[in-house]
Amino acid sequence: MVLKDISYGYDGTEKMVLHNISYVFETGKLYCITGASGEGKTTLLSLMAGLDLCSCGEIYYENRDIALMDRDEYRSKKVGVVFQSYNLLQNVTAAENIILSMNIAGKQGKQTNKEAYAMLEKVGISHEKADRKILKLSGGEQQRVAIVRATANGSPVLIADEPTGNLDADNEGTVMDIFKKISHEENKCVIVVTHSRKAVCEADVVLKLHKGELSL
Repeated sequence: MVLKDISYGYDGTEKMVLHNISYVFETGKLYCITGASGEGKTTLLSLMAGLDLCSCGEIYYENRDIALMDRDEYRSKKVGVVFQSYNLLQNVTAAENIILSMNIAGKQGKQTNKEAYAMLEKVGISHEKADRKILKLSGGEQQRVAIVRATANGSPVLIADEPTGNLDADNEGTVMDIFKKISHEENKCVIVVTHSRKAVCEADVVLKLHKGELSL
């Protein structure tokens, strides 16, 4: 993913939150983006996820400007997003959350169900827990389900906004280990916004967002 001179300002204001940011995110690496509250970290992730469009500049994925792509398809197949608050469907099971995500990406059939349980097993969610409704799982377990859901479509890019903000130290370590494995073993680009010093220590690259500018 390539950011080329991107800037962003909220509608109705002249002030730019992000200023001429350029950066190349590579596969196989875990990135952490840090910065004080209000610096625009979540806004930056929203732009990369195709949830909003830059005021100026372009974001390229596989040499294509995402502003010119079908952004629903982009989000369903190319980039996964993990939120601090999990954003899981609460009235279905953990496994069903994964299966529904895979269905949206075009994967169907019994094999899809098997894959969903296998992916959950890899992050420590047993078959028995996979069949529980989401609210019957702990916060750490819910976040692991959310990570699997975000990667279940096979997307090469994973973006996470404060994914350990609601977790204790043990669960934070587990989640960051999962992100490292996803980036290193599955050769994905993982980009995490965080305030956590522990999370930052796990990153391959640490970037700081300050006064609308991104730097090492």
